[in-house]
Amino acid sequence: MSNSRWRDALWNLLDVLPLRRLTAGVALSARLAALAAQPAPDAGAQPRVPVSPMFTPEATVRKFKGKYVLKRAANTFFVHLAGHQSHSSHSSHSSHSSHSSHSSGTHYSSSHSSHYSSSSPAPAPRGIPATPAPEPATAPTPKPVPKATPKPQPPKPQVLLRESFDTSQRIDSRWFVGVLATSAETFDANLGTEQSRGVLSITPVAQKPNAHFSGYVSNPSFDLTATTISVELRRAASGATTIVAAAIDSENWVGFRIEGGELSIESHTNGRRASRKVPYNSAQHRFLRLRTSSVAPVVVWETSADGTNWNPEYVETASIKLNALRIALSAGTMKPTPSTSSALFDSVTVERKT
Repeated sequence: MSNSRWRDALWNLLDVLPLRRLTAGVALSARLAALAAQPAPDAGAQPRVPVSPMFTPEATVRKFKGKYVLKRAANTFFVHLAGHQSHSSHSSHSSHSSHSSHSSGTHYSSSHSSHYSSSSPAPAPRGIPATPAPEPATAPTPKPVPKATPKPQPPKPQVLLRESFDTSQRIDSRWFVGVLATSAETFDANLGTEQSRGVLSITPVAQKPNAHFSGYVSNPSFDLTATTISVELRRAASGATTIVAAAIDSENWVGFRIEGGELSIESHTNGRRASRKVPYNSAQHRFLRLRTSSVAPVVVWETSADGTNWNPEYVETASIKLNALRIALSAGTMKPTPSTSSALFDSVTVERKT
């Protein structure tokens, strides 16, 4: 039988074989052959040889004693590299570089390298949504700070009398020369009583028996329950008595007496005197003030060094009427003394309570 007839007979026999099984085996073998032909990463640059897979069928035809015999070979296929049994078979090819450029620029260099690349991101698991990247944090917009509402200032008290003794002339509508905290018999017109340069000066006499006083008494009267009365005492008379009082008469008054180095806080009710004495300090006791408390019907005696910060010295329930009191500023002696000095008064202020 000629070679062409033999081949035709062989292909006819192959037609009756289970082509489905043969096709699956061919596909699998082709892929394995392709992977086997791919060089290792660390291998040297070798020319690649294109493969042409040839499969051995399950049956072979052999000539035996002048006859052709069909013989089952195996249950699997074998892969042969056709035309690559030796390098001598490549004499028809121009060079291995042509194969290398063909294979590296096509399927094996692009698709497989992209498929097996470790840098490719792993797909997200099914059913779990991808977590979005967090947005960059931004500083919160500061809230505007509300402006503090200024605290309402308390209303200023109304001034009913303010005397600074700046002139040399007494204002008759405000004062007359005399006494009120002591009896009328104690008034001595010979005592020096004058005002100038912001000071009222009263100079007691020395070495005279009995009582000798002089001073200023306010013409208007004031209600101590609705006002405060304060006086600046620049200097108390030495060797004599100095009095600052709010009085009805000589037997009914409240006020301060400075005598013999002591500050006496006094109240006189129908001629009876109640007093509390403390050591006199001309700096700490420069300002003297009388007022009534806003929480109880009591009289408050206060002292201050600056006329702003007041220190309560004594509190007593009022025992006299307080609605019509005159201010009495006086100085004098109760008995003969070796020497005396002037008492100096300044800044008399009467304010309505707020």
